[in-house]
Order: sequence, then C-alpha cells, then structure tokens
Amino acid sequence: MKLRRLERDDCDTLLSWIPSADALFQWSGPWDFMWPLGTEQLTRDLEAASDNRRVLAAVEEDGGAMVGHVMLTIWPPHSFGVIGRVLIDPACRGGGLGTALMREVVRIGFDELGLHRLQLAVYDFNTPAIACYQQAGFVIEGRLRDSLKASDGYWNAYVMAMLEDDYRAARSHQSGPVVIRPARFADAGALAHLLTELGYPQDAEEARTQLGLWVGDPRGTVLVAELDGAPAGVIAAHVLPHFGRAGSFVRVLALAVDSKSRRAGVGRRLLAAVEEWAAGLGCRDIELTSRRTRADAHAFYVALGFEDVSGRSALFRRSLRAER
Repeated sequence: MKLRRLERDDCDTLLSWIPSADALFQWSGPWDFMWPLGTEQLTRDLEAASDNRRVLAAVEEDGGAMVGHVMLTIWPPHSFGVIGRVLIDPACRGGGLGTALMREVVRIGFDELGLHRLQLAVYDFNTPAIACYQQAGFVIEGRLRDSLKASDGYWNAYVMAMLEDDYRAARSHQSGPVVIRPARFADAGALAHLLTELGYPQDAEEARTQLGLWVGDPRGTVLVAELDGAPAGVIAAHVLPHFGRAGSFVRVLALAVDSKSRRAGVGRRLLAAVEEWAAGLGCRDIELTSRRTRADAHAFYVALGFEDVSGRSALFRRSLRAER
C-alpha cells in the first residue's frame, strides 16, 4: 500500500463508502461535512488541502486501485500531527489494510516529517478500528464523553496517541523471545484465560470490560507479555500517592503467566517493565498481595527481592453493601 494525494476523480469512490449520516459522522466527525454528503463538499475540502493538511488516498501497490482514505493535519511549531478520516473500502475490510494504512501514516509522520506526536480520536464502539490502531502502536490516553450526537444518541470517543519514542522503541523491538507491550482490547480472550488460570474465572467480554476501566488512566497500566508472538502473561498495576509521607508507590493488582510459559522469564520481564514505568512516575516502592496457598509465587517474589511484610499491618476488608 502507498499513500498519494486524493484527487477529484476519487470522490465518487469515496462517496460510495459513506451510505448514511451516521457513517459520515463516524468517518469525519461533525465539523467538516454535512449530510447528505456530495461531490461539491468533497471538492471544497480538497481545495483546502496543503502540506500541513494532507488529504490522502490509500492505493494498492499493484494496479493503483483506491482502497482507503486518511487525513493528516500537522502543526509544525509543536511537531504534532492529528490523524483523521480513516476509512477502508467496505469490500476490502478484514484483510489488514487498515493496519497497513496506519503504519504508513505513522512512518510518514515520524520518519519523513520528524513529528514528535501523532494522535487520533475513535468512537468507543468501533472495536475493529480500535484494534487496528492498537496493533499499529497507538495507546488510549482518555475518553471524550458524549462527544457527538448521532441517530441513536450520544457517542463516546477515545483519544489515542503515539510518541516518536514509542515508535522508535517498537521498531528496534525488544531483545529475547519475550516482548512486553500495552494490553489491547483484542487481547481480551487471552486475558480471560490468564485470569481464569489465576483463579478469577471470566470470559472474553468480562475481560474486555475490565480492560476498558483501565484505559486512559495515566496512573494505571496493563501490560502483556508475548512469547513467540502470542500473549503469555499479563500484569496490571496502579500508582498511589502516600498520604502520611512524601512520594508514591506502585501496587500490582494482578500478575498472571500462562501455565505453559512459566520459567521462561515472562513474570520477571513483566515486573521489570512495571518497575521501570513506576519509577518514571516517581515511585519509590512496589507492593503486591498473594494468597498464602501460592508457595511457588511467594518463592518467585522472594527471589526478586520482595519481602513479606504482612506481619506489620493487618488487612481489613468488607463489602460496601454490608449492614452497619
């Protein structure tokens, strides 16, 4: 796939991909166009294109057929780019073209234009698009509540972004067979399996819901370890500030490694990644809890320098619904 400038002759093809007002809003948001969309609006939009407002067609390398569309808006003083209007020919979806398009836009943004940050917005129900963007390296940074009113009510959206450092790190890859990366919604099935093995039975939809509660929280992280290209472990951690003294600490809420992948360094790499992330947020300590019956896990933590300090403090818990 390659990207070129969108031309007037492409407009009829593009129009055929946008059959309704909701499809228009999902593609472009409510700002640039009105329904019904026609050639005149697209032509006016093309006339406003420039080096800093790139309106692009995605075409096949062989034959040059148009299979997608995207816009890249650039703010040079800030080395900042916004990706919008991502659209793939409906007849060609599901074949990886969206990921290929996004990777080409990202390459242009960072390698050719020298940008520092790329970002985009996507409606939270558009799970195929979210999976595509996560596959390309974007992470969810926050949620825009009721960002657009469509025929079925208000739509929420996610803000997703990638920094140049993220891009360079992904390209250089990580050494060894274990690769650590942010969790994606597409991992829900694997996460459900891992958490079920850990003793917290759930299905893919439940895991996806839990993951959705973590996205966009700058003080929380969910990381996945890939072994030979498949998820083999997960860790979830959250940074908390101390109250009685200065500083913060990180608490590991979950650490699970597939039973077939243990003793391959997966757990060590996950913990090391969380420690590096937490140190960047000013944390001084890391803590976790583990059931008394998990002797193997306790030995693992002790080998990594953890100390069982449960004798110092009691842990009290009750349901918020408990009668008083």
